[in-house]
Amino acid sequence: MVRNKVKFFKALGDETRLSIVKYLLNNEYCACEFTSMTKKDQTTVSRHLKVLVEAEILKYEKKGRNIIYSIKDEEIKKGLLNFGIRGVKSCC
Repeated sequence: MVRNKVKFFKALGDETRLSIVKYLLNNEYCACEFTSMTKKDQTTVSRHLKVLVEAEILKYEKKGRNIIYSIKDEEIKKGLLNFGIRGVKSCC
């Protein structure tokens, strides 16, 4: 599933990163949207997103001035669901 399982599970071991992953299980989001979803500042959110990308959980794509994040692939998504991680919908 993932090359570095320690990095993968360590990335999910943080409440903010787990929250970000839960949102992304249902939809892709711009990085800027996570500040309101997680109640964290942009710098903190960016740091958490970087950890999740490095752990090969998320991928991103630049669309104009925005960076859109999503779960890396269906295999990762299925694995997260098998671990009992359930998606949540954004309130915004």
